[in-house]
Amino acid sequence: MGYLRYEREGSVTLGQLHLSLQDLTTLDVTRLTPLSHEVISRQATINIAGNESCPQPQTSEYLAAIEIMKLKHILILQNKIDLVKESQAKEQYEQILAFVQGTVTEGAPIIPISAQLKYNIEVVCEYIVKKIPVSLRDFTSEPRLIVIRSFDVNKPGCEVDDLS
Repeated sequence: MGYLRYEREGSVTLGQLHLSLQDLTTLDVTRLTPLSHEVISRQATINIAGNESCPQPQTSEYLAAIEIMKLKHILILQNKIDLVKESQAKEQYEQILAFVQGTVTEGAPIIPISAQLKYNIEVVCEYIVKKIPVSLRDFTSEPRLIVIRSFDVNKPGCEVDDLS
């Protein structure tokens, strides 16, 4: 989790947004995690490694989870763009377009980035701040604790009395 502060040179802070970030792996035990994450999230990013063909098996799984959750605010990040030639990046861009055609992610922005070198990270921040609506929260009701996942300690579907 963290706070995103978006600033443009010569301007004031537009606001703060609390983000819940989730790194999904292909381990069997974490495959239910994106579905449980939907309780608190209505948006997703699909991170695609620019130095691999698209789709990879895990990318297909993520897309299936997004379809099941019926998420509306999707951002596709074409990462590791610094590791490939421009022609390879364009070829993969076409693969991504073909992959998402006919899905809920069709038409989602595809942003080429380098997380290591911070290329286009400001574009990602700007998109999140300006284009993804903030979910309304009810601060008047009794608080609830939502346990999404406690990694290796508790498995998905664990009963409350059995939580470690």
